[in-house]
Amino acid sequence: MERGAVTGERELKARRVNPSLAPEGLAALSQKLCDGSLTAEALTREALGHIEALEPTLNAFTHVDADGALAAARGVDAQRRSGTFLGPLAGLPIAIKDLFTVDGMPTRAGSELDIQDLVPPQGRLVTGLLDGGCVPLGKTRTTEFALGGFNLKEPPPWNPCDLHERRMTGGSSHGSAVAMAAGLAAFALGSDTGGSVRWPAALCGVVGYKASGTHWPGDGIFPLSPEMDSPGIFTRSVEDAAFVEAAIAGRTLGVAPPPKALRLAIPTEHFLDNLEGPVAACFDAAVKRLREAGATLIELPVPEAAWIDDIFASLVPADLLAFLGRERVERGRALLDPVAAARLDGGFKVTRERYAEMLALRRKAEQLVRERSQDVDAWISPTVPVLPHPIASYRTVADVAAWNRLATQNTRPGNLFGQCGVSLPIQHLGAELPVGLQLCAGSGQDAKLLGTARSVEALLAP
Repeated sequence: MERGAVTGERELKARRVNPSLAPEGLAALSQKLCDGSLTAEALTREALGHIEALEPTLNAFTHVDADGALAAARGVDAQRRSGTFLGPLAGLPIAIKDLFTVDGMPTRAGSELDIQDLVPPQGRLVTGLLDGGCVPLGKTRTTEFALGGFNLKEPPPWNPCDLHERRMTGGSSHGSAVAMAAGLAAFALGSDTGGSVRWPAALCGVVGYKASGTHWPGDGIFPLSPEMDSPGIFTRSVEDAAFVEAAIAGRTLGVAPPPKALRLAIPTEHFLDNLEGPVAACFDAAVKRLREAGATLIELPVPEAAWIDDIFASLVPADLLAFLGRERVERGRALLDPVAAARLDGGFKVTRERYAEMLALRRKAEQLVRERSQDVDAWISPTVPVLPHPIASYRTVADVAAWNRLATQNTRPGNLFGQCGVSLPIQHLGAELPVGLQLCAGSGQDAKLLGTARSVEALLAP
């Protein structure tokens, strides 16, 4: 191990005691920035210092713009001194997945393929955050074109949950998840097409919130499958995620409902399959606490979950292939990661008729699930059915494909059904490695979902 990596490992061990820029929460950190007891420049320097020390070990970023971040932070401080109020997120250092366009930063979408003519202009979500005073630290690692959670050519970042063995991080937003788990940013941006925020959040032990597909604007994000793409964020807690969501919406954070007011559904098909022992133990403990606190839990049939593999196998690669262009993919196939290439190859086989059939089936599933879920606040399930496995166990395209299918078993339904979703850590309820609890609700119910999840988080706290 190189000297920088050794130094990073030592700091990472120290950071495990309190791996956060905001251990007291983002609302309290925002207040410190607002009242001048902390400057944006000082906070940004702290974040950059941790990135410099830990990146040789973590490999979470593809690009760090230290000079630009410090200049942005000084600008926020100057505006504060002049009496300008930028908003509650002003001064918070953020990490941004390398699918989001950020002016002045490169966008590779995790690929060696030349895609610069396809990179969209900076979109409204990033622009709004930067106009509101967020300080962009840099771009975080993604799997190639966000196709799954693992690349053979470029392995994932180091999961901070285990300092001795490289373990799966989930994907594709794994750089943002790792950056959050190591406390390198106040919050981090990701995108989610089949679980790419919730899945790595669960395996890295942080909170991942996937917005409804139309809740936040999706322009300025390199697309995978527009039918199912959603922006999302990683935070230390659900409380922090709700704080960010409310700030973006321009409202204050309301009071979370009491547990006894909650009505939650446990899906009876699919979601409880293939659970490893510690995952099942943590989920059972969470359900037990919720029942004891007075929450109502019902069983909900979800036969539409059986459609997932067919719909994803058709829509996702076909959508990406259409965006990249067949000629570009054929010409540059040798540059592609084998896992991504195998997924894209499937897109060549999807006929127009098959695509239309699967698209209609997806919309039918969304409607049926919406109707069946009207009287519940959220679904609950394990986020990922397994623990973060050692990456050394996955050496072939077939190995990785099987892992991706298993590990996204419970996250892909949220995209298929058009739901918003959040994963919160419940490892403390019975596991030695990270485990996530997933809550999902109907499209457009984001604020309600986060309120429900805040209540659940408070009840399940260590």
